[in-house]
Amino acid sequence: MDIPYSSMGTIEDYEATWKPKRIQFRDHVRCVASLFKRYFEKFKTSDSWKVLIECVDEITEPGVRVYSGVCTVQVQFHVDTFFSMNDLEKKETTLDLMRKGIYTIISEEGWNEAPFEKAFEQVMAVKLVNEWFWKKPLLSSDRKYKASLYIVHEVTVVKAYLIILNKNNREVLRLEAFKERPNEWNYARYLGKLVWLSQNEVVLFNKNNETVRKATVSYEE
Repeated sequence: MDIPYSSMGTIEDYEATWKPKRIQFRDHVRCVASLFKRYFEKFKTSDSWKVLIECVDEITEPGVRVYSGVCTVQVQFHVDTFFSMNDLEKKETTLDLMRKGIYTIISEEGWNEAPFEKAFEQVMAVKLVNEWFWKKPLLSSDRKYKASLYIVHEVTVVKAYLIILNKNNREVLRLEAFKERPNEWNYARYLGKLVWLSQNEVVLFNKNNETVRKATVSYEE
């Protein structure tokens, strides 16, 4: 989702007035958009690999446009109202805008609506909460502990927690691994690999093999 710059202003005007707003909007819709994407099953079309919903004050290009595999549609929305909403309202509005845009495309392109509706239903089933475990739990060499990374994707921030369970599946340690802008392309750099350095010490490495967070469990736990 995006809010295209429609003014005939200067580059300086865009940088000063529109770019910060655009970045914030794109970040704040990712909570719901990425949740939908995670539930959405593979879907093939003849000419598109991506859907882009443009939120505009007035629709200037009705209908669906496909360019370089990007299927674009405009949805009328006064974006300034978005920034005065609370987080739940932003989530609900994001989902509503996605529905309007996607179903316009489905209608015009003749796509099967079933996989889209299924994803929408799953998003609603979890009440718009975007929290998930990254990869499967990693066992320590003595099989006493399991380590995992838990991602909490809110509207305004993403936090990740390094969680360790004992062999009875009781949580014995939880540490904040990182905190970042609410955009998966921004925090993906932290998601390299989890490694047990010893029987009670685990570390999260980023994609450059640098330490993000280390956790040590006392054997008493």
